[in-house]
Amino acid sequence: MLFAPRDTLLPVLFIESADQREAPVEVELLGPVGLRVDGTRMEIGSDKERILLASLALETGRPLALETLIDRLWDGDPPPHGRANTHTYVSRIRRRLRASAGAPDTARIVGRAHTYTLEVTRESVDWHVFQRFVSQAGTVAAEGDDRRAVGLLDRAEHLWRGDALAGLPGPWARSMRRTMAERRLAATVSRTAALLRLGRFAETVGELSALVDRHPGDETLAGQLMLAYYGTHRYADALRVHQEVRGFLLAQYGSRPGAELNRVHHAILERLPAADIVHGPSTPASPTTAAPGRPAATAAPRNLPRQPLLIGRREQLRLLTTAVESAPARGAVVSLETVSTVSGMPGVGKTALAVHSAHLLARGFPDGQLYLNLRGHDPAQEPLGAGEALAALLRLLGTPTETIPAELEGRTALWRTVLAERRAVIVLDDAADAEQVLPLLPGHSPSLTIITSRRHLTGLTQVRHIPLDVLPTDDAIALFRAFAGEERAQDVQEITRIVRLCGHLPLAIELVASRFRMRPAWTPATLTDRLLRTDSRLSELRDADQDMVRVAFDLTYQALSEEQRTAFRRLSLHPGPDFTAEAAAAALDLPTARAERMLESLLACHVLREPVPERYQYHDLLREYGLSRAMADDSEEDRADVLRRLTDFHLAAADHADRMAYPRRSRPGPARAARWQLPRLNDAVAARAWLSVERPNLLAVERHCRTHGRAEEGARLAYSITEFLDSECHWQEARTVLEPAAAHWSRTGNESALCRTLGHLSAVHAHTGQYPEAARIGEQARNIARLTKDTEAEAETLRTLGTLKWHEGDHRAALSLFQRSFALKMISGDSWEYARGHNNIAVTLLFLGEHGRALEHFEKAVHGFTATHDHTSLGKTLNNIGDLHMRTGAIESARRSLEEALSILDSSGNRYDRATVKGSLADALTTSGDITAALRLYQETLAEFRALGDPKSQADTLIGLGQALQKSGDPERSVRHLRAALDIAHGLGAAHQEAQAARCLGETYRTLGRFADAVEHLSTAVRLADRTHDAGELAAAQHALRETRIEQGENVTDK
Repeated sequence: MLFAPRDTLLPVLFIESADQREAPVEVELLGPVGLRVDGTRMEIGSDKERILLASLALETGRPLALETLIDRLWDGDPPPHGRANTHTYVSRIRRRLRASAGAPDTARIVGRAHTYTLEVTRESVDWHVFQRFVSQAGTVAAEGDDRRAVGLLDRAEHLWRGDALAGLPGPWARSMRRTMAERRLAATVSRTAALLRLGRFAETVGELSALVDRHPGDETLAGQLMLAYYGTHRYADALRVHQEVRGFLLAQYGSRPGAELNRVHHAILERLPAADIVHGPSTPASPTTAAPGRPAATAAPRNLPRQPLLIGRREQLRLLTTAVESAPARGAVVSLETVSTVSGMPGVGKTALAVHSAHLLARGFPDGQLYLNLRGHDPAQEPLGAGEALAALLRLLGTPTETIPAELEGRTALWRTVLAERRAVIVLDDAADAEQVLPLLPGHSPSLTIITSRRHLTGLTQVRHIPLDVLPTDDAIALFRAFAGEERAQDVQEITRIVRLCGHLPLAIELVASRFRMRPAWTPATLTDRLLRTDSRLSELRDADQDMVRVAFDLTYQALSEEQRTAFRRLSLHPGPDFTAEAAAAALDLPTARAERMLESLLACHVLREPVPERYQYHDLLREYGLSRAMADDSEEDRADVLRRLTDFHLAAADHADRMAYPRRSRPGPARAARWQLPRLNDAVAARAWLSVERPNLLAVERHCRTHGRAEEGARLAYSITEFLDSECHWQEARTVLEPAAAHWSRTGNESALCRTLGHLSAVHAHTGQYPEAARIGEQARNIARLTKDTEAEAETLRTLGTLKWHEGDHRAALSLFQRSFALKMISGDSWEYARGHNNIAVTLLFLGEHGRALEHFEKAVHGFTATHDHTSLGKTLNNIGDLHMRTGAIESARRSLEEALSILDSSGNRYDRATVKGSLADALTTSGDITAALRLYQETLAEFRALGDPKSQADTLIGLGQALQKSGDPERSVRHLRAALDIAHGLGAAHQEAQAARCLGETYRTLGRFADAVEHLSTAVRLADRTHDAGELAAAQHALRETRIEQGENVTDK
């Protein structure tokens, strides 16, 4: 398979939203310290850099003092320039992290006030993933699910690749290694205990034996090994372990085994069942009693509001329970606050989770479960003052009104005194700000406080944040069914659409489900149709009295400052799914620094979300609300100005990125001047990454221009993104933007822009197998180039038409076109253009059977692409050389060339490039007899080409599959694949693939003894190959036809 010859504490807990996506950066600490970006390991130069990365990663998301870093790097004795050197090491790590600059969950190191913080999801650091698995295992084990606990602990153990921080020198690294090793050992002990409880004794013997050898004084391990031996009927070995441990403890410490080990020992001596020994003696649970001097538990205040059954939120409840269990006995406060993404928006379920958590934890807090609405966003009343709130709380605990102090300080002191020895859970709902909450915290009390708020409450110390997002799809469906009724909500596909239209927002889902239940004539499709109406979904999200979601949004909106409201409305006009600070600056007509500060304030108010660093978006219902406010509050002229600035920004930014990513591309005009700050792009890789992330926004802006009377801007934007769309195989999107662009340039008479746009459109049609349309458009582009004497455009159009002829199998015509293009390109003196021309010509010569001349041109192409540092084109050329070696029988040379090509294209190529080389490798594996590996690679390649929508490459791969199956002794399946390939190739007019498929089909029919069918297909192959001057295919088809006729018994001596 060849490349087409184209361009080459109990703290205060807060409920916040969680980003579910997996980050592309992986920090490895459980073994040699390393960094992977998009699966590729990045080389880290020195031990100092590894120590720095490890220090920051262990404290992910928390600032680490510069002095602490310096102390760890030089073991407390830094050199004179230690501070400057530390900054240098930070800069080096930052450069490596920038490799993921355009991707979700991008990692970065942030420096503030003599500290550094590694900002990356904890899921990106294997140590934190290990700890999460261990914590989850502890929770499920406590619930009695040992099987799941073992699975989680297995996953935790598999993260280790040796000793933690392996190879790092210095006392800090040694200390951390010991600590992490102890956590690993503790996890192993927990896993073994679960296996023993499951009765899987034999699985534990080997590992436990090795661990006891390394830790001969560890009584827990010794007891587990005794049980493992005993459970596998090795009675004597179990007793021997006890004897050895007893002797070791006496010799080393002068002590004897503890009670638990002696219990196991005595039970084994009495030959009790192993399962009984594992589970230990059963003890009755003691009843809960009230502490002396306190009221009985039944007299404790409980005023938690009634809530419907909580759906989902399992992870958040687990995190909350874990936080409570791990908190200190005194001075502990737990608070739940919504602090990020959409979780602060009304209707996400903050109150429901807080109240449910209070009910769930009530047994651990027997002295009361208190609830108080602080009215932070009440439309009818002012927020509750701290003094008033304290009076209400004190009265709930039975304090007589006449004894409550008048001043705030006195009420705070009394509140904390009353709670000093009580364990109560207090829900403070809908807090307005930290000032309102601080006096209500119970201080040094074993009580639990849960706070909810629509704003991020700064100034509260010892805060534990628990993530809360809108519901995942399965939980959203379950919530809908709970309110709508199971019997009428069985259509999963329709219910999925409904909850998606509700933005997975619990309040919205409850409202529409309740309306659905009250309207028995409605079907799920009826509800979907109403939500899809173009006027407003928000009007459907209501109960019988009012639009509840809109009312909730109105309250949040009115709480914003005037400047924030303006920004909220203007940013909602952005046509794309998300935006950057630079785009926001254009929309708001502000300097970027001021725009960033505004975005931060909107984030704090939870009307905006930041799912990945420095990219912002609305929840879709809030976006719709923002648009409705813009339509009501802003003039048409104001809205048009915002959209004009956004369009101009994206035009300039796309042009800037295109010129950096594809500097050799032919363009119809100079670079566009930019009024606003453009994205910082350091090189072509960064530019392509930006284009990849911004692609949905750029397509949305182009569509807006095209449909709102700005066709000129839409056509210019289309051209700026076409090379990226083509290179990354987004061919349908490229066609979508190019066709209206071509129509615009044709109407306006811009021949230069029209010629180049048609050239790209022709290439896109060729990629998707629409050869007649590609030829028609390509000829139109060539005629324009000739008439306008645009040599550069003519050369490029000739090359595009040559590629099309190659696709069609007309190799002589392709060679002529490539040679004429090469002659015109020579005028430029561009080494890269020379290399590209040599590769085009070489591919065509290869199919014409002129292998020697083809190799000469390929070698010149390799030299040119190497000299101009075009690794992608170099990889493609090496693939083509591999195909040449295949044709000449040099299979090992072919494999070496193809493997080198794949190595290069794994980092610099696109999906099409990599699939093409894999297809060529599969061909080589088939020829060398490794059929199993070849079939696996063909299937992978075929799936990729189908996903890309490339029919010709699908035909190539199906032919390879058919040949491999024929060689494996499965001619019937071979015939099916080859027929499919023949049908595709014939429909496309791809003569080479049609001839090859016909020949391979004829050879397979001969194997099956179907000689008439074999002769028919082989004769077709000969005719097609002769017509297209495909020398290699012609010789192969003629040979196969001759052999078939001989096998039939014909006399072919004179033929």
